Amino acid sequence: MTATVRPVRDSLLTAIAREFKPLRFAQEMLARASGKTPRAARNWLSGTCTPDAEALIELMASCNSIADEVNALVAERKAARERKTCPGSD
Repeated sequence: MTATVRPVRDSLLTAIAREFKPLRFAQEMLARASGKTPRAARNWLSGTCTPDAEALIELMASCNSIADEVNALVAERKAARERKTCPGSD
């Protein structure tokens, strides 16, 4: 991969914070959107942890901006690999 690919963790946490931190009850709303606990949401908002795959999919389903961010990360990685096929797909 090239140096132009953004770190997933940082990009994901930035997108979550941008969407939820301005809200008055941010951790509760984030927990509700992800199907996880307010404590987990607080850890994501503070940058301590990132959502697991299940929570991420729930967030993507309920928040277009987070889905767009994840899709952009996938597109960046595909471009960085110059559209090579997966070794398992041959």
